[in-house]
Amino acid sequence: MSAQIKRLQPKDKQRIRKKLEQLQLLLTDCPELEEKEISSLVWKIKKKNNLHEIEGKTFIMLFPEQNDFVVDWLASNSKRPLNAVKLWSKLFKYVHHETGQIMLSRQELAKELNIHTQSITNIMSELESIRAIIKEKEGRGVTYYLNPNVGTHLPQPHRKEAQAKAPPLEVINGGKE
Repeated sequence: MSAQIKRLQPKDKQRIRKKLEQLQLLLTDCPELEEKEISSLVWKIKKKNNLHEIEGKTFIMLFPEQNDFVVDWLASNSKRPLNAVKLWSKLFKYVHHETGQIMLSRQELAKELNIHTQSITNIMSELESIRAIIKEKEGRGVTYYLNPNVGTHLPQPHRKEAQAKAPPLEVINGGKE
């Protein structure tokens, strides 16, 4: 018999979490809502109620060679190598475990790292250029995802499918001038 570790939560947090789970089930039944929209909404509610911290540290399967490639590339080619490596490591803290979406906005990431929003944009463009992250444009907005070939939360069958669709990391010419 194996032991199970359970994180204790205050009753008010338990109540909110239970209501949130019910809401998520209801939203899942709405055909006009995409999974990404539902997970973003649930994340915002969790963040507002500090439930994302209680949830515990999520496990990311990180592929060492791929991560090493990204860190080495940033250190050698980024216009802001130290901030780029710091941002890269910070992204793993805010990856949605079901979608791979990076859940913080550029403004929130800038505040977290104490740098300008434009620097975040530039570094994210560098990360996108080597395909460490995947960028999806939505009108005027942008959504970033961690490339599942670098790190993922997904279980085996879903992971293989996501990795087959994801672009491989690649070396590009350019970078620091």
